[in-house]
Amino acid sequence: MMKTRRPCLGFAGPFGIASLTLLNPVCLAGNAANTFGEVTVRPGTSVICASDPCTVYFETPAGSGTHDILQNGTIRAGVASGGTRVALGNYSNQSVVFRVAGTDLPVAHLTVIGGP
Repeated sequence: MMKTRRPCLGFAGPFGIASLTLLNPVCLAGNAANTFGEVTVRPGTSVICASDPCTVYFETPAGSGTHDILQNGTIRAGVASGGTRVALGNYSNQSVVFRVAGTDLPVAHLTVIGGP
């Protein structure tokens, strides 16, 4: 069965983010097909995983060199080479910010909500 992608809605009113998430959680996952059980975060994205625990992967843009993926600025969550997707592990009921150390790439935001 083929899934259709729904267009992302704009933020409106004081509950814009909550409304957007309830109506279309795919938007915050960078149009990923699935936000249950596992997600892939990339620099500059905000992702909500609708299950707890959630397996998290990080995908770096193409480039050279190997970089640490830092969780909340200080904790080494993984190591990635340019253009690769690496497993960062399982996360439960939390919000995390990931960044690629030594670069000026934008951070990636992860929020894990829900239950099995």
